[in-house]
Amino acid sequence: MAARIGIDTGGTFTDVVRWSSRGLRVHKLPSTPADPSRAVLAGLAAVRDGDDEAVDVVHGTTVGLNAVLTGDLARTVFVTNRGFEDLIEIGRQEREALYALEPRRAVPPVPRRLRVGVDCRRDAHGVVTALTAAEVERTTAAVRRLRPAAIAIGLLHSPGDPRDERRLARALRRALPGVPITCSAELLPAFGEYERFCAAILNAAIAPVVGGYTEKLRHGIGPGRLRLMRSSLGILPTAEAAAFPARAMFSGPAGGVLAAAQLARRLGARQVAAFDMGGTSADVCLVGGGAEAADGTIGGLPLALPSVPVHTVGCGGGSIAYVDAGGALRVGPESAGADPGPACYGRGSEATVTDAHLVLGHLGADTLLQGAFPVDVDAAVRAVERLARRLGLGTEATARGIVDIADATMARAILVITAERAVDPATVPLVAYGGAGGLHAAGLLARLGMPLAFLPPHAGAFSALGLALAGESVERSEAVRERLAPQALAGLLRLGAGLLAAARGDIDGPARGRVEAHARYAGQGATLCLPLTRGLGRAFAREHLRRYGFTTDAAIEVVRITARAETAPRGFPAIPRQTTAARAPGVRRRRPIGGEVRVVRRDASIGSHFPGPVVIEEATATTLVPAGCSGIVTPYGLRLQRPATRT
Repeated sequence: MAARIGIDTGGTFTDVVRWSSRGLRVHKLPSTPADPSRAVLAGLAAVRDGDDEAVDVVHGTTVGLNAVLTGDLARTVFVTNRGFEDLIEIGRQEREALYALEPRRAVPPVPRRLRVGVDCRRDAHGVVTALTAAEVERTTAAVRRLRPAAIAIGLLHSPGDPRDERRLARALRRALPGVPITCSAELLPAFGEYERFCAAILNAAIAPVVGGYTEKLRHGIGPGRLRLMRSSLGILPTAEAAAFPARAMFSGPAGGVLAAAQLARRLGARQVAAFDMGGTSADVCLVGGGAEAADGTIGGLPLALPSVPVHTVGCGGGSIAYVDAGGALRVGPESAGADPGPACYGRGSEATVTDAHLVLGHLGADTLLQGAFPVDVDAAVRAVERLARRLGLGTEATARGIVDIADATMARAILVITAERAVDPATVPLVAYGGAGGLHAAGLLARLGMPLAFLPPHAGAFSALGLALAGESVERSEAVRERLAPQALAGLLRLGAGLLAAARGDIDGPARGRVEAHARYAGQGATLCLPLTRGLGRAFAREHLRRYGFTTDAAIEVVRITARAETAPRGFPAIPRQTTAARAPGVRRRRPIGGEVRVVRRDASIGSHFPGPVVIEEATATTLVPAGCSGIVTPYGLRLQRPATRT
């Protein structure tokens, strides 16, 4: 059997986890932003048993996401109904910044000159203007003249009847072989033309970028296979990933969410807040307790494909601290990334969150990758000192201010996924991971009153661990438009059963499955996603009341059925039980601005207790335990808790 290897590429580090029944092998190395595949292949070589060993690589990549955010997209032509070429620019009548005097709209990645109108039209009842052979030929010639690197096709009402989209796609494939083509009804069989068209365009625009990247990796990997993680969890089949790379747009964060869900099951926790702080950003997600996959947005554009409901803020170890126009200290969202990196990397000069931790002694010169990635402590101190002079503060006060502002930014992010969803953060444990998650976990517990935090083993490579644990997944979806009545419900149940059978047929071995209905009150735009059962009507009313505070007598309408088949992910691995404590005695690290910090290694036996203040170091991450807190080693990680308050 091929060895399962999870690889997560971030903005600063690339993490590799090899999973087997004999345990985990973890490797972490700096990312190579100019060519991410270099770090991926180097990390794979570090955990592989020889170049000829067959491997099963599950990859979480931000290549497609970064391409959208930076605008580095393929030249894409959009084919749509004549007269509707500007629909993707008009969008919806929504204003994210309600009081902005000069609001900025998201710019679609297909300029007007690259949109081709085709003279055909369907409505909800059938053909209005037929697509003729002459019109197919004219459209094909017009697209060819624009020299596209990718093509997106989006026609009105195509989820109800996709034949016109498919006919255009066949003609364009014959005329332009090798150019990837996305049909909107195949990618997203759902009504709502703006969201569907945007999804098709984004998928087409990243297809050459992601395809070139994955092809390069497949060639470099050698024996074995490469697969991507689905944004809604589970491994994408290879053919699906090639045709629809947008379904893996958020594959990196999905790995961490999957691992957090597995850890929550081991702990018996109904719900946890996953908190991933890396070098560039922090991702938070409410896991369990009914938290469901949700449609996302990217670059201000809707991406109505299922993805884990991750909320991201621009706050990571590389986030740059600066003084704003009003003289206030700010942190992020701009990041120093991997190149030039924080000032301590020796190539940059801006103070970052990582530099602040070095000044405070939370990190040392030999902390990162156990000294394999040495840093310049003096450079970090100089960078924070320059910032301190501008603020009129001391160096230590400035460093603490940087850390406090980062804590406040991430606390607000956690409130978005808890308090804004009527969930009290004081009832939700925190699962903190990423290279910097453990440095800020205690601060978040104090700010939000959260009960405790778990720092899993190999926290700095936790998302890669999730990729290594992932099971297979297949999704099938079909657009419908049915009023919920007994006869219609019976037909919907048969449709769902057929979709689930088709999904299960594409997975080798036994697979669990579920079928969901996207329902709404007639006349509404938004839908609720609920299990498709005979009690759908009652479940819809309860959920609508819980979420929106009211119900009505209006008819319930089902507009989409989705079936998902998946194999179970591997269980979260426990720490091997030791008979004696293996940790080295605590040492004292002298802080660069005076004072000392107690430091211990995290290779301790289960049950070991670390009262604060102490810094706990491991190969991939560091945990700060301040005074008043304590850390306890459990079979599934380090439990960080505040002292119980007396009443």
